[in-house]
Amino acid sequence: MSHRTLPALLGLTLAACATQQHNTREVLQRVDNRFFRQEQCKPTSTGSLTREQVTGLDELPSALRESVLANLPLQAEGSTERVRCEDVAARLLEKRLHSLCWVEARVTAQPQLSVQLGARYQVGTIIWVTQEKDAKVPPARIIEAAKSALPKDKACTTKTLEKIREQVSKLGSFHQVLVESGPADSEQKQVTLLIDVKETAPAPPKEQAPADPNKK
Repeated sequence: MSHRTLPALLGLTLAACATQQHNTREVLQRVDNRFFRQEQCKPTSTGSLTREQVTGLDELPSALRESVLANLPLQAEGSTERVRCEDVAARLLEKRLHSLCWVEARVTAQPQLSVQLGARYQVGTIIWVTQEKDAKVPPARIIEAAKSALPKDKACTTKTLEKIREQVSKLGSFHQVLVESGPADSEQKQVTLLIDVKETAPAPPKEQAPADPNKK
């Protein structure tokens, strides 16, 4: 297993999985950022787990499996000896799978990571769109475009998410279009899709003028 130190965990990227589609990479990066803001265990190194080190992911395409198993926590901050954070890695892997349509996925870490993917859900009739305050493209057009990209069986898959992203992106020159799975209805086996659209790039932070040493 290979690993590397991470001086800034919120800067995690999935560059090692550059062959993956853009939407999948960006969704996983957002999940990681959210996770490490809340996680009490602060890993100082991460690694990519191999197929032999995790059970239950055989049905995933190899490139996607490599993506969800990349950059998982290995070592904790402040440890006097090597501390493996399997339980933290399990929770992060579970959240990654949830965001990519395996909403029933459960991951345990005793003694190695074991995954139960659960049933695949369909995309429900509700697609939630978040936009900037002064967005030019109305949400109704985005929802219409998203629905036009749904497969006939409405299966919630990473391929579905990518196709929706591509279709919505055609509506304008957006800075970002991100599609991930959101709230789920376990009785109907349906999931709401979340589409985050940003039409403009965020403004760069303003440089603060140096303090005047002569000013009191």
